[in-house]
Amino acid sequence: MELSQIFIKILNMSFTAGYCIIAVILLRLLLRKQAKIFSYLLWSVVLFRLICPFSISSAYSLLRVNTDIISQENIDRWATANLNQNNIADDAVPTLPTYINADNIQDSYFNTDMQEMSRNTWINEAFVVASWIWVAGMALLILYSIVATLRMRYFLKKAIYIEKNIYEAEGIATPFVFGIIRPRIYIPEYINEDERKYVLAHEEIHIARKDYLVKILAYLVVCLHWFNPLVWVAFIFMENDMEMSCDEAVLRKLGEGVKKEYSRSLLSLSVGRKFFQSSPLAFGEGNVKDRIQNILGYHKRAFVTVVLAVAILIIAGIGLILNPAGGNVDEVDLDKLSEFVENYATVFSGRDGAKMVDVYIDEETALENVFMLEKAGDGYTLGLSSPFIDSFRYHIIHEENKADIYYYAMTSDPHMAVWKEQMSYTLVEGEYKAVSSSLKFLDSISSKEEFDEAYLVDGEYQFANYQENGFVEAIKYQIEEGNPYTDNMVYAKPETAAENILNLTGGSGIVEGDYAWQAMVRYTFADGSEVTLPMYNPLDEQAGSGESWNGQDIWIVDTAVWNAKAP
Repeated sequence: MELSQIFIKILNMSFTAGYCIIAVILLRLLLRKQAKIFSYLLWSVVLFRLICPFSISSAYSLLRVNTDIISQENIDRWATANLNQNNIADDAVPTLPTYINADNIQDSYFNTDMQEMSRNTWINEAFVVASWIWVAGMALLILYSIVATLRMRYFLKKAIYIEKNIYEAEGIATPFVFGIIRPRIYIPEYINEDERKYVLAHEEIHIARKDYLVKILAYLVVCLHWFNPLVWVAFIFMENDMEMSCDEAVLRKLGEGVKKEYSRSLLSLSVGRKFFQSSPLAFGEGNVKDRIQNILGYHKRAFVTVVLAVAILIIAGIGLILNPAGGNVDEVDLDKLSEFVENYATVFSGRDGAKMVDVYIDEETALENVFMLEKAGDGYTLGLSSPFIDSFRYHIIHEENKADIYYYAMTSDPHMAVWKEQMSYTLVEGEYKAVSSSLKFLDSISSKEEFDEAYLVDGEYQFANYQENGFVEAIKYQIEEGNPYTDNMVYAKPETAAENILNLTGGSGIVEGDYAWQAMVRYTFADGSEVTLPMYNPLDEQAGSGESWNGQDIWIVDTAVWNAKAP
């Protein structure tokens, strides 16, 4: 997996965790009069969201966000939207040299990979750069913690052993736990015996609960998500809840009668001393003011309130851990979804009114949304006669439950235009059903933006191949036999053929490169935007002589140049 893809996954996890952080902060307010252990445990939900790339989906989920809002598909769509604002053709298509051999035209330009070009946008590049910045920031934070920990370890070599795992150190501000496999308790040399009793009770509870490991894990997660300010806020709140829940555990162990003495010892340890700053991985004490207020206000909670707090903890915790049903890209059955969209487009193309109603959630919705669908007696009509749909392509946007369907509608001229349908769907009892649609006829394209809307699909240009569809022979027939309704002489020149085939209007085209049976047309729309269009004469190509057929040229779009998988 590429680094940018990993970063995208981290961004999604961080975004979802940010939602959970805000929810936990609000829940802390609701539980502010309850034991702090409940608030402390709630942070495990955030920790899960920050380190676990997947979850189970459920309708019970309390999340109201898309847990995969950033995906390569979305980035490609943003990039495509960006291409509409920039002249892709101008930037990507190099100017053809004045002199060029027709034999190497394909090598010099006509093999341009438009798909790769369209993906090479600033949005994709920005994600690549951002991923390296993310790695650099993470590396700096981890390096800082390693250096600080080694420095702390060297400093603590002077500590004096007291008993068990307890050491007394000169020059430290507060007691703390240091170590992973065999954690040690380090206490300042200046504390008296009474203070030492409370200090050791507090630190021993930290060790018994493995809080020192929790803090290390939490710090590493902060390094992973350092770019998210909410994660730093969560880290601070989690530390405070950890400390206050540990204080409450000391009071339960020693009794509520020691609240004043315990508070006095905390205050004594925090006043008027400047000492060696410890490693971020060392387990120290902080936020003395809030801790003292919590200690003095501590009292044993009633059984009913404890049960209520536990219920809130369970309900909120499970609800925030579960993903919303259908919200994860990984949970979407793409094969089944593709089959549904393809069936929808096939039914619409085949003008089958009854089947069209079946693919919608109900008859009323189908009649409201489907173009020219009408009820006729006991049946339905879908009044599409000419032009008829020859083929279609589609692009699924499953994060938004939408699909763009591109229909290629053909007339008897022969000529082909593009219809674009935006269809929304939902999941009903395990089956996909359409809920809305809108149809746009892209048969009069007057700007580069409209041009991209009609022909830029999934990052590459898609054009009907007139030669493969048999249009060239049909055009030849029309020219030979004559047709009062059709002016097939537009195919005689590359610029007029390009305008006609691609349904361009309001502008003008000029031939910038003409090489035997191939040509480049630059079409300028009325708004000043431009497209560069490769054209070729299939009859000259077949003849190989550079001579036109029967004194007549027929020019069509060179789909091979665009690397398009046109219908």
